Amino acid sequence: MSKNAGLISFSDVSYEHAALKPILIDTSFSIRRGAKFTLMGQNGAGKSTLFGLITGQYKPDEGMISIMPRTNIAISRQVIPREDLDLTIRAFFEKQFSEKIYNIDPRIDEVLEIVNLSPKDPEVIKTFKDRIINSFSGGQQARLLLASALIQNPDILLLDEPTNNLDVEGIAHLTTFLKEYRKTVIVISHDADFLNAFTEGVLYLNEQTKNIELYQGNYHDVIKDITAQVEKERRKNAQLEKEIQANKDKANFFAMKGGRLRAVAKTMREKVADYEEN
Repeated sequence: MSKNAGLISFSDVSYEHAALKPILIDTSFSIRRGAKFTLMGQNGAGKSTLFGLITGQYKPDEGMISIMPRTNIAISRQVIPREDLDLTIRAFFEKQFSEKIYNIDPRIDEVLEIVNLSPKDPEVIKTFKDRIINSFSGGQQARLLLASALIQNPDILLLDEPTNNLDVEGIAHLTTFLKEYRKTVIVISHDADFLNAFTEGVLYLNEQTKNIELYQGNYHDVIKDITAQVEKERRKNAQLEKEIQANKDKANFFAMKGGRLRAVAKTMREKVADYEEN
């Protein structure tokens, strides 16, 4: 791979999550080392699937996905695996590493502070890391999942709705961390102010074209550009729908006339089918 290539590169990638339900078609884009992007798309468009393609959970049907060698990827998942619920906090964080990490407690303290889950009582702090994961609420477990991704200090950090279970102080801590983070971040979130604070652009998963469109710039400005584009496409599609219906009406009229006009009607219906597919 060329040293000028992106840290993450998709080249003509196509992927179907289910038969006849494509997520991506001939998609190509590249993300440089240290970039911070929002991943946008309608619900069900395939944002989480894109994360799965980056991590290697899914393999493309066509094309190539290239990740720079010796690149560490961490993803903030939504649910703690059942087999981890009986672990202590310390054991849970130790499990995130393939090799033993000595003196891991200071690193745990740091990430718990970032997600605003660090206890304030000095007496509680002494035994806090020995608490069982299952003793925490669902919201607290979500914070532990986020912290388990952050503690790995990955080259590529994938975050899926990281602010959902954070209070205002927790969001502020996380925002500061991500601003100072020197590595690559891709985040799915609906929190516009949070995204605008640290991202430098948007990866837009266009459900119509099944393609990734890369926009650079201020998040709020990019959203305006995408919204304008979507509205333009909507108006174009509305006009095409009118033309399609008009051609259908003509085709039906010619078919009823019989004779040579039936052949004309057949040709028009074939064109209408092409228009509808587009």
